[in-house]
Amino acid sequence: MAKGIHDFTAQESVAPYIKAVQVEANTVYDPCRAVFSKTGVAHVLTVNDVDVTFTTMQAGVIYPISATKCGSVNVIFLY
Repeated sequence: MAKGIHDFTAQESVAPYIKAVQVEANTVYDPCRAVFSKTGVAHVLTVNDVDVTFTTMQAGVIYPISATKCGSVNVIFLY
C-alpha cells in the first residue's frame, strides 16, 4: 500500500528523493515516491496491487507514480 502524507519522516518530507533503487524485473519493493524511466518504452508498473501498463514513457523523465513492482529493469524507483 502506498504511503500516506503522515507516513513520511521530516527528512523524507523536505527532500525530493533520498534514495534511488535500480529495480529487478517482477520483484516487489516498498512503495516508491516516483519512477525514473531509463528507456522510452511502455512499462508495466504495479500500483495499489494492480498491474498498469504505462505506454510511451519517455527516457530520462521522473514520473510521480507510487509503484511497488515493475516488469522491466529499465526503471529506477525513487524514495
